[in-house]
Amino acid sequence: MKFTFDINKTMAAVGYLISLEGGRCDLLKLVKMLYYADRMALECWHRTITGDTFYSLENGPIVSTTYDLMKGKGASKYKKIWDAHVSPVRNNIITLSRMPDTNFLSDNEKEKLTLSFNKISPMRPKQLIDWMHTFPEWDDPKKSSVRIDPKNMLKLLTPLTNDAISIIEEEIAQADYVNTRFGATTYA
Repeated sequence: MKFTFDINKTMAAVGYLISLEGGRCDLLKLVKMLYYADRMALECWHRTITGDTFYSLENGPIVSTTYDLMKGKGASKYKKIWDAHVSPVRNNIITLSRMPDTNFLSDNEKEKLTLSFNKISPMRPKQLIDWMHTFPEWDDPKKSSVRIDPKNMLKLLTPLTNDAISIIEEEIAQADYVNTRFGATTYA
């Protein structure tokens, strides 16, 4: 199962979370808040907020494309949008230079992001990493990275049958086709 990365929703989510944190946020906490919000969305709605790809890293699961952007890497079409809203990372702190449009987020998505923020924000880094290591979808990548398949996450987190998950997977593929065919808008 694969989702299509949505830079608009990702920037909105990043802006929303950083604003909850007072305008600046620790990189580790931000990437984990995004992952946890996407995980909750997947469990509830069988879709994610960001459309990002999940990976297990040594310090727990992450949203991969967004993590690359945080580190100053990634596809130029996304990096341009990221750089227009986020200042370069200093001492592992991410600061907004311009607030993204949070209207790309639904009230339900904002609720998941707020729940993620409330859970993760008070945690110390080691506590956060240890907690994320308890997630059944996380596999210790042994100093590397391992992709986490959302299909397997649905099997672990929900009572859905394989047939039901296959139907969801087909719906996602059809929605991606429509978005690709008719063009989704992005920040200019």
